[in-house]
Amino acid sequence: MELILIALLLLRFKKNRAAMVLTVSAFSVLWIASMPIVSHSLLGHLERDFPSIAMSEIPRDECIIVLGGAVQPPMPPRLDIDMNDGVDRVYKASQLYRAGKGRSIIVAGGNQPWSPFVQSEASAILELLVDWGVPASAIVPEGDSRNTRENALNSLEIIRDLGCSQPLLVTSAAHMTRSVATFKKLGVVVFPVSADVKVVSNPNFSVFDFLPDAGALATTSAVIREWIGRKVYQWRDWN
Repeated sequence: MELILIALLLLRFKKNRAAMVLTVSAFSVLWIASMPIVSHSLLGHLERDFPSIAMSEIPRDECIIVLGGAVQPPMPPRLDIDMNDGVDRVYKASQLYRAGKGRSIIVAGGNQPWSPFVQSEASAILELLVDWGVPASAIVPEGDSRNTRENALNSLEIIRDLGCSQPLLVTSAAHMTRSVATFKKLGVVVFPVSADVKVVSNPNFSVFDFLPDAGALATTSAVIREWIGRKVYQWRDWN
């Protein structure tokens, strides 16, 4: 978008050749970022450090921590919880509990200051967990955190109170590297349990993998946001 705006400005000053170069460059970048083969490769790079683990390989601990970013609370005219791609992590937390991998689930997820929702995300996730077989008495909602750093910081006292030795941390695979490092920086060594793994092995490429796709562009944008998040956390010494 910035390149297009600069190109329009150049046209205003009769710099037609430079404007054409920038316009072609802008559309080339957009095309590449929108190709499924590119977006899947970028996302796979983020997910590969913490692949999915079989339930039999996951240890037991006193608590399971599931991070927000998975649902939106009900808001008129919508009467039900809206589940996005990250809801896989909530279901994974319920699976861990039902498998006896933890006695309590800490749900860390609040709302941004500009959020229109009154109910916290943690409270909405609690409702889903109950629907999926987890007793409400086993769930500890933490509904004040607005980012990964606050997820970890606000969970510290709960972790100590529950006597957790190595909490099972559940979040999306692409988000796990930053999450693990953030908890470790605060002195909490977690056992990562990745969910929401999007990239799967597919050796059968087709022409559609090289054509622009809105979903692929959204994935590329999400990858860039995660890269920026990692750099910001490193810069602020949060991980």
